[in-house]
Amino acid sequence: MERREQDILDKVEEKTKDIQVPESLRPEQIEKLLEEKGKNNKSNRARLYRIGGLLAACLVLAAGIGITRNMGKNMTLGNTTENVAELAEESKQDTGGSSFPEDVSDAGSEEKTDDYKKVYSYIKAKLDMQTREESMFFDTAESGAVKDAMPSDMKKESVSEDMAMSATDTGGANASGGGYSETNVRQEGVDEGDIVKTDGRYLYVLKESGEQISIVDTKGALKEVGKIKAKKNRQIQEIYVMPEEKRLVCIAAVYEKQQLKKTAGDDAEEVYIYDEDFTYLGNGGGMSEKIEAVTYEINTPENPKKLGSITQSGYYTSSRLAGGYLYLFSNYSVGNNIDSHKPRTFIPMVNDDLIREKDISLPPFKCGSMYEVVTAVNLDKPSEAADSKAIFTDGGSLYVSNENIYYYETQWSDNGDAEKTVIRKLGYKDGKLSSAVQGNIKGYINDSFSIDEYKGYLRIVATVGETNSVYVLDGKLKTIGSIKKLAKDERVYSARLLGDTGYFVTFRETDPLFSVDFSNPKNPKILGKLKIPGFSDYLHFYGKDKLLGIGMNVEEDAQVTDGVKLSMFDISDNTDVKEENKLVLKNVYSTDVSYDYKAALIDVGRNIIGFTGSTGGGERYYLFSYDEKEGFSCNMSEEINGRSMRSARGLYIGDSLYIVCGNVIEAYSLKDYRKVEDLIL
Repeated sequence: MERREQDILDKVEEKTKDIQVPESLRPEQIEKLLEEKGKNNKSNRARLYRIGGLLAACLVLAAGIGITRNMGKNMTLGNTTENVAELAEESKQDTGGSSFPEDVSDAGSEEKTDDYKKVYSYIKAKLDMQTREESMFFDTAESGAVKDAMPSDMKKESVSEDMAMSATDTGGANASGGGYSETNVRQEGVDEGDIVKTDGRYLYVLKESGEQISIVDTKGALKEVGKIKAKKNRQIQEIYVMPEEKRLVCIAAVYEKQQLKKTAGDDAEEVYIYDEDFTYLGNGGGMSEKIEAVTYEINTPENPKKLGSITQSGYYTSSRLAGGYLYLFSNYSVGNNIDSHKPRTFIPMVNDDLIREKDISLPPFKCGSMYEVVTAVNLDKPSEAADSKAIFTDGGSLYVSNENIYYYETQWSDNGDAEKTVIRKLGYKDGKLSSAVQGNIKGYINDSFSIDEYKGYLRIVATVGETNSVYVLDGKLKTIGSIKKLAKDERVYSARLLGDTGYFVTFRETDPLFSVDFSNPKNPKILGKLKIPGFSDYLHFYGKDKLLGIGMNVEEDAQVTDGVKLSMFDISDNTDVKEENKLVLKNVYSTDVSYDYKAALIDVGRNIIGFTGSTGGGERYYLFSYDEKEGFSCNMSEEINGRSMRSARGLYIGDSLYIVCGNVIEAYSLKDYRKVEDLIL
């Protein structure tokens, strides 16, 4: 099973672990039925057994569209997709078009709505299709048989942008230039929200409950000097700090439904809650109906003053800060009870105003029930929307360059084989959002760092079936150059593109690091390929001629991981990349950097490489330096004493390093790496 499929199953299993499965849908019954039909070959047997159990649990929740909403996007189970083509064919007859784009044009502007009636027809078609699919499965379950099909909304999952692994700063993505570190971001010059920020003196820490931001003075002994509390039924997701403007922005989920709390002790497992219709309400709370961005003036951190706020439909997906404007992204799912005469039942809103029909971009296929909502906010007028757009989607991911917003989602053909990723592009500048342009490529994109804009061209590394491809698209998202059929039977684990050269890692048994020449966009070329044991799932340029890789070491004989691996690649000759030095952390089983790039503290100027690692004894924070002759030096390996569902953060101010985990802050000296003090918030 691919790691990508394993991740999907882990998510489904976590969300369905407490659900009672009907006898007829238990794994052993499904396996028995498959055996009778002669479709359980040895390679699929164990895989189908586990998937069958998870599928059965999902079916119990099928009445709640929320299971599709929270599982992510689409999923395919081995060879159990024969009847999907029949479902798609039915949707064509009822809606006048395919439920998935079969022949999407390579470029062009998306069709826009003339009125809300057209939007309504898209949503109604989607709901009708879901009703047919659910009816088919429940009828089948009652009869004790399972067909070899799944709803088209549950085939494969698009990879989340928040799991992307890379960075774009050549000289330390965390360095502010003012003696303190900043959040490790995807695109240099485009800030991202985080759970901890600093302005060079104060730490702004989102507490574990999500209900409060603590403001901590680091001058002298650590001391909490101010607080920002979320309003009732709100949970803060991320924060921004603008040191020069003396502004702080917090983005919160707003829970309209009654907040439900755990009754078990603090050490209990997470409780996943569903309402009476089996609609997912979240892990311990109500469903977020909208998000709110609140801006504060922090001239006096001890007494923050609210300047304004703005709300937007949906649950929070991401945000960016560029040129004094905040760009908010949320995913708004339409419920079952819609009324063609009441647009508020199916149109997203900003500040309780409906998004205009002309600002809603519709896809080429004729059904859908979700939007990605984008709103630009001038932080000098934080209660007003400068501009808003909405994109119809089945669920996707974001990449934001310095000029454009790219929203990409993987679509699958009727038989589940031919993969396509549809890409929508919105221009942004000074709070204005341009109309969407659309294109597509074959394959799926591993993460948002496998897609990069440079000199008006979009470069993409994608996995296509059992191979991989490199694409170059022009400003209209038309493919003008490509390299295909790379690294058969492997898939992309990480990528890093900068200037005219790109690097990407694939993995199956060894770690091939490819270098690509993009100097001629119409004719990209593979320059070199380096194979070493293990894989890197995080790449970061470490100065002009170095590329840092963080991933896992793999024992060549047993083909099992045996520790976190750091690699420093010499890329001075991009046609002959070499692994200059490496370090394997034995008995360190994983690192948060593998799925959360913001958890990395990397500063080339100060020669700092920091991240958390999971060991048999708990979480530890590691701090390294690098020397070309001596290799990696581990300067610090300290137990993390805080507890949190979020990744710990390391950040520095001057010669002090602060490790923040949950409600605990621990301070260390960067001169001798000894612990100085700590603070429990």
